[in-house]
Amino acid sequence: MDALSLRQKVAQKLMLDIRYFCPDQQRPAAGKAGNRYCDQPVTELPPELAGMIRDSDLGGIILFADNLEHSAQIVRLNRALQQAAAESASGLPLLIGIDQEGGRVNRLPREEAAAFAGNMAIGATHAREGDRFASATAEVMADQLRALGFNVNFAPTLDVNSNPDNPVINVRSYSEDPQVVAELGSASVAAFQRQGVAATVKHFPGHGDTSVDSHTGLPRVERSLEQAQAVDLLPFRQVIHNAQPALTMTAHIQYPALDTTTLRSRSGEQMLAPATLSRKILTGILRGEMAYDGVIVTDSLNMAGISDYFTPEEAVVNTFAAGADIALMPIKVRYPEDLVQLDKLIDRVVEALDAGEISVDELDSSVARVQRLKQRYIDAQWAQRDEAEVISRAKAVLATTEHRTLALTLANAALTHIFPPQPSALPVIGSHARQIQVLTPNRAVGEAFRIALEQVSDAEISLLVPQEAESAVRDSDADTLIVASIVPTESAVELGGIEDLRILRERITDQDALYEIYRQSLSAANTRGAKTVFISMRSPYEAAQFESLADVHLASFDYKAYIGPGDTLEGPIYRAIANALVSREAVAGQLPVTVVTPANLQVSDASVDNEG
Repeated sequence: MDALSLRQKVAQKLMLDIRYFCPDQQRPAAGKAGNRYCDQPVTELPPELAGMIRDSDLGGIILFADNLEHSAQIVRLNRALQQAAAESASGLPLLIGIDQEGGRVNRLPREEAAAFAGNMAIGATHAREGDRFASATAEVMADQLRALGFNVNFAPTLDVNSNPDNPVINVRSYSEDPQVVAELGSASVAAFQRQGVAATVKHFPGHGDTSVDSHTGLPRVERSLEQAQAVDLLPFRQVIHNAQPALTMTAHIQYPALDTTTLRSRSGEQMLAPATLSRKILTGILRGEMAYDGVIVTDSLNMAGISDYFTPEEAVVNTFAAGADIALMPIKVRYPEDLVQLDKLIDRVVEALDAGEISVDELDSSVARVQRLKQRYIDAQWAQRDEAEVISRAKAVLATTEHRTLALTLANAALTHIFPPQPSALPVIGSHARQIQVLTPNRAVGEAFRIALEQVSDAEISLLVPQEAESAVRDSDADTLIVASIVPTESAVELGGIEDLRILRERITDQDALYEIYRQSLSAANTRGAKTVFISMRSPYEAAQFESLADVHLASFDYKAYIGPGDTLEGPIYRAIANALVSREAVAGQLPVTVVTPANLQVSDASVDNEG
């Protein structure tokens, strides 16, 4: 600490992404048509970025799926990152982080690293299995990450999803029951850290009761203080006490019950301080009331919930003044001309320190926390070992058959009947079934179903997409119609980040039109006496739209898969669904959230009724 200059201390508190970099391009002129964005993934460390890390004494890097192709490449990239840091004046190693939550947010290549259904799937197993899967999946993910050179995972999510319309959390939450979230979150944190990877609980003080994605806007939570304490804050308080998470990530949300302080936005207007920039929330509640002594990291500062209202410099100064230890992704470095932004950002923070906007004593305490984190979780010798040996070790860890067995076991245990909880129309696909129609939003999902169903049934499988579904169902004599829905569509965090918003806008689906196709198809199949199944592969809440139209409603909480060589399916959720459809036994999962039907009947196994 004493050997670090003020600029080095500030740099240690910054964590950048290197998702894309275009060394031979210039940044497109703002608003000029025809200019394409930089979309060249960084899979090998360019000299320009290595120099940025070396010359600045940068504290950390976060990687995304675009950066990660296969184990050997990932190892080489992470070793190059650590080598660049070793050549800096301080020689301090990098925090190398990743969003490896499981389920919807999975960054490692699925072809090589077993992927698990996410938090709500684990929540569906809680009644029977307790914290077994929270602990087991975290241990495996930690082993995978550590072998590849990662030392920080931005997981698990402790948000209590009490809003069915939440576009960004939803099935990333374990449950609507705060106590279940606390128990499963504690097990996950303990397992990650037991295996040597720093865990991050997020998004403090709780992003579960929002209907706006903070990637695209600034959500506001309108709970009372009593509700905040009983719902959103409870899991953080208990997990901090039980498992001592290494990091806590902030939420870009306004929460007036917790803080009514205002800040001046870049437009000059006074606005309620987002939690990421709130001293009362970060220092008062998290540090003070909860006695948290780990590292506070912001959510990405280039998300619209912050960047629409504050410049990068304003955001970093304000979050450091509020008590954050690490500013995550405050600037984007995509072109060589962007490299100067880092120096300008550090200059501005140093000015704020000199002017008393940020306490120098608090800066020193903050940097000390970051260094303790590094000392505990960074293997200083990893980047110095023989490269071939490290790659061989990583490949061996990722190829462990027990990992994929665990993924299938979780998929089977999580599969849940929504309506009716104990269906009588089992098996859905009997031994005499001759033809099965499968209606999916795209052919890739349909192919995954075809491969899985052909392994358990001799029936002919017909794949339908929405554009052709109504007439195909009406004119068919198929025994069974399966409708598999993937709504809501992917959010920015699932793809990677705020830069994917333009892609998302191109993928916008007319949900009402899609749902009408589902209704007409299910009605046509019911009219001719076929068995009907509706599978909510993302959010179980949507099943309420079709409660009276299908004999069986299933929630899988996951839909990810890939088709490998020889037409083999690597997607345990599809195998779990296929096995369930030919079984006479009800599936094991229990719904961890409340699904409200049109008749205002509630279907839930959750024990707490959360208002708001």
